[in-house]
Amino acid sequence: MTTKTNRLDSGKSARLVLGAVAATALTAAPATPAMADDYRDRGGIGAGEIIAGAVVIGGIAALAGAFDGDRSDRRYAYRDRDYRGGYGGGANPRAAVERCVRAAENQARRFGGYRYADVVDVRDVDRTGHGFRVKGRIAVEGSPRWGGRRSDLGNFTCRIDGRGAPQVNFSGVRGLR
Repeated sequence: MTTKTNRLDSGKSARLVLGAVAATALTAAPATPAMADDYRDRGGIGAGEIIAGAVVIGGIAALAGAFDGDRSDRRYAYRDRDYRGGYGGGANPRAAVERCVRAAENQARRFGGYRYADVVDVRDVDRTGHGFRVKGRIAVEGSPRWGGRRSDLGNFTCRIDGRGAPQVNFSGVRGLR
């Protein structure tokens, strides 16, 4: 049976021990040269003492940083990477849906001549061998070709290939394929 330790509790105890060690080291450091009774000592601080102090402070800083539990650095965000080598929206279906919604709305406005295009519903998201396939419904309105303020509701299917380029096909919307 394995036991799980609370990272917060273990970090607090490590910081407490580290603080005690640092306090002892800082208290003992000034007393050590006084006890040496060297006949060459002229009462000043030597280069060796400065270097030793810098090493001790650097070690304390390194240990304090090692026990810090903050892992929000981008080096630890492996979930956003795509291990297949291509872009394909990454291994993240949410990014694929956002890319497909944006592509479907833009293509309906650009190629269909509609003033308004809005994805109403995303019905299905499937992972394919090279990316994702997203299916949904789109509402369009305001094409001068079909009588001005006429609205239409249809379906779209979007495929994102390994490079991340969306390919959108429409059905049930006038003027779009």
